[in-house]
Amino acid sequence: MYTIDTGIKGNFFNYEGRLNRKRYIFRNLALFGIGVALYVIVIVLFVIVAGSQPQSVQNENALTATVFGLYGLFFLLCLPLTVSAYMLMIRRLHDTNQSGFFCLLNFVPFVNIGLGLYLLFKKGTEGDNDYGSDPLDMTGYVYGGDAPAVPEHDDNPYARTDTAPKE
Repeated sequence: MYTIDTGIKGNFFNYEGRLNRKRYIFRNLALFGIGVALYVIVIVLFVIVAGSQPQSVQNENALTATVFGLYGLFFLLCLPLTVSAYMLMIRRLHDTNQSGFFCLLNFVPFVNIGLGLYLLFKKGTEGDNDYGSDPLDMTGYVYGGDAPAVPEHDDNPYARTDTAPKE
């Protein structure tokens, strides 16, 4: 039985289970959009700070310190995005029945391009694998781990629920 991810922690900061291609792409696009927005904010802050300082020799050191401070802030804000991207990569590797340690190939030049293409285009294993049930299998879904979103039996979902299901 596959559990549907809920919340930011379940969607982005979980390395257990499987993640299909569609969700992998959309979640990475969301991370990319957040990263671009953070970069634009840092650039705007830099322009504001640089424009408000008078141009003199004494302020060059202050401006340099401000630039390093803003890029340090950008790095700290992007660190959770990077961690989340690697967790998504691990879950996508699990969907292809590969170990999460293959995400270390992302640090090898040129191999990282192949790994990215593999994760984008490789179809996940059908049915259950070593890392969990198929995220595309629509039977037995559990929304947030509380109650089934789809009935376990094949009866009409609009039928009366006070009768026992057929077996």
